[in-house]
Amino acid sequence: MAATSIPPVSRYAKQSAVFGFLVGIAMLLIWLYLIATGGVPELWDSMLQTKLHVLIQLLTGLFLIFAGWALWTGKRWAFKAFLLANGMLLIAVINAISWYGDRGQMGFVLFFVAIAVLAVFFVMRSEE
Repeated sequence: MAATSIPPVSRYAKQSAVFGFLVGIAMLLIWLYLIATGGVPELWDSMLQTKLHVLIQLLTGLFLIFAGWALWTGKRWAFKAFLLANGMLLIAVINAISWYGDRGQMGFVLFFVAIAVLAVFFVMRSEE
């Protein structure tokens, strides 16, 4: 075997890649749906905060998909990209937990706590 060959991708890394794909696609679809249906009326106001929030959420989704692809294909830098993408996801999840928690919507709080736990789990598994 040549020294430059890349070892086969483990099944754990592939499972983590699927998590990245699914969460990234879900984030993109949810935000694009909300934008298309007028579900984010603040976006059209002059609030830079909301525009940046939505942009960062969309970039997080894209980066999760990109990092998932890198893991799936066995790129050497994939774990670092996946770690960064899930760090971005955890920031988004913490923000969502506080937003829904302030409104007393505990179902959403529990959902986002579960996403956070899964993100940590899949980051730990992605390097095995």
